[in-house]
Amino acid sequence: MAQASKKGKLPKSAVRSLAEYCGTIASESNDSAAEIFRRYLELMKKYEDFFFSKPWPEELGKPTIQDLDPSDEERRFLGEGKGYGERCDRFLVFCLRRSISLGGFDRECFEAKDEHFGGRPCLDCMVHDAMRLREDIALEDRYKRENEEKMKTTEPSDVTREMYEHYNLPDVVRKDKMRVVKLRFYDEVGFTAGKSCEVKNMYKCPYKEKSKRLVEDGRLAKIAWELVEYYDSHWNRSRIHFPLKNEEKWYHYDEPSVIDVTSYEDVMKATEDGRLLKILEERKKHEKETGSRY
Repeated sequence: MAQASKKGKLPKSAVRSLAEYCGTIASESNDSAAEIFRRYLELMKKYEDFFFSKPWPEELGKPTIQDLDPSDEERRFLGEGKGYGERCDRFLVFCLRRSISLGGFDRECFEAKDEHFGGRPCLDCMVHDAMRLREDIALEDRYKRENEEKMKTTEPSDVTREMYEHYNLPDVVRKDKMRVVKLRFYDEVGFTAGKSCEVKNMYKCPYKEKSKRLVEDGRLAKIAWELVEYYDSHWNRSRIHFPLKNEEKWYHYDEPSVIDVTSYEDVMKATEDGRLLKILEERKKHEKETGSRY
C-alpha cells in the first residue's frame, strides 16, 4: 500500500469525517458531538508519539491476516496502560489510528476494530457462559417441574411418561447435576457470581478494573472445566456415544471412578490433590497419539 509523506498531523479529510461520526454517536450518548470530538483530539495529542509515529496510508485497503493481530509497536503501546481508564484510552487511540487514511476516517473500520480487538480478550471471560448456564438450568428445572405435575394427573400422556423416564435416566441425571456444578465452578473459580454483561468488549466492560481478573480467572476455570468434561466423556458411559474401535483404549468405562462430576466439592478437591493433573496427562497422551484436540 502506498504511503504518503504527511506525518504529524491529522488529514483534513479525516477531521471532517471524524467530526461527522462524533455527531452520529452523540445522539446515542450523554455527551455532545463537540465534547466527543475534543476528547478524541486530546487523546491523539496525549499519545502523539504513537498516533503520529508513521505516515498515513493513501487509503485503507482490505485487512490482511497480519492486520488481525497488533504489531509489536501496538502491543507495547496497549500494554503500557497503568489502569483500566488508561487502557481504554490507549485502545481508543489504537482503533482511531487504524481507521484513518488520507482518504478520511472510516467508521466501519473503526467499529470493526473496536469489536474485534475489544472482544478477543473476553473469550476467556466466563460471564456470558455463566449467564447461558443459569438460563439453561432454570429452563430445564421448569420443564421437569411441569413434567412432574403432569405425572400426578390421573392419566398422563405417553409423551409425559416418556419425558419423565428420560429425565430420570442415569446419564441424564448426571449431566443435569454436572451442569449445576459447572455453574458453581464458573461462579466461584471464574469470578462470575452475580455478574451479567451484554457488551462482550473488555474496554466497555461494566466491571471496569475487575475485567482483567474476569479474564484471568475465567481462563483458569475454562481450562480446568474442559478437563472435567474430558474425564466425564471418557470415564462415564453414555447412551448415545460409542467410541470407535481404534479409540477404545482411551475410554475407561469399567474402571473405578476418579472424580465425582456431580459434586462441586469433589471437583474442587480434584484440582488440589492431583487427580485433575492425571486427567491432563492422559489427555495429552491421547492428543499426541491421535492428533485429536479436545
